[in-house]
Parts: sequence; C-alpha cells; structure tokens
Amino acid sequence: EMVKLWSGPFCLKGVMSVEDARRAVDIGCSGIVLSNHGGRQLDGSRAAFDQLAEIVDAVGDRIDVIMDGGVQRGTHVLKALSLGAKAVGVGRYYLFPLAAAGQPGVERALEQMRVEIERGMKLMGCSSIEQLSRKNLRFR
Repeated sequence: EMVKLWSGPFCLKGVMSVEDARRAVDIGCSGIVLSNHGGRQLDGSRAAFDQLAEIVDAVGDRIDVIMDGGVQRGTHVLKALSLGAKAVGVGRYYLFPLAAAGQPGVERALEQMRVEIERGMKLMGCSSIEQLSRKNLRFR
C-alpha cells in the first residue's frame, strides 16, 4: 500500500531472499537494497553478498538491485557490481574515519576507496563500470 501512496520511485531495504525480491517487484518497487541491518542477524544467516547473485538472477532484469552490507574495500564494490548490483552502499565504511578525523578522515577514506576501485578495474582490464561482469570473478 505504501508504494501506491508514494508518488515517486520506491526502494525497499532489507531484502535478503529471492522470495522477498519477487514480492518487491510484484508490489511495484523500483529498487531493492540487499542489507543485513548492520550485522545484527543470527550468526548463521547468509550475508548480502551471499544472496546477491541469486537475487540478481531472479529479478535483476525487472528491478534495480543495490547491495549494502559488509563493504570494506574497493574490491568488494567491484565484486558486487560484477555480480549485477546497480549500486553499492558503503554506509559504515566512512563512519570510523568520521569519528576519528572528521571531514578529512572521510575524504581520505573515500579517496582510498576510489583508488582501490580504479586499481582493481585496471587489473581486470576494465575501463568502465559497464564492462564489469561475472567473467571477472572466480567462484569456488
């Protein structure tokens, strides 16, 4: 009902299963955020990264899938984008630098993230985000 009342794009956060992702499509969401709510889950729960490929395969052609949770390095961003995420949240990534050093700390952390993403893309032979795909990943 909330999606119908809202006049703009609606993104549902906290999706962690294919079933919930399909339901988000059915009710008219324009996007979903895979998120484990700050790690406050059972220790045996699957992480957002673990769910990403399965959810993208199920609904990624009908809804924007955003990955959030556990992102601590530029390589994590590249892996999520390669699996099909349209965007990657880095919420907690900048909070510790903010607490320790204020704005300069955040700026340094974000620059470090940018450098890691750029370096990783070069090592994969990619010059744009659009070139990232699962062929860049190794599954065990």
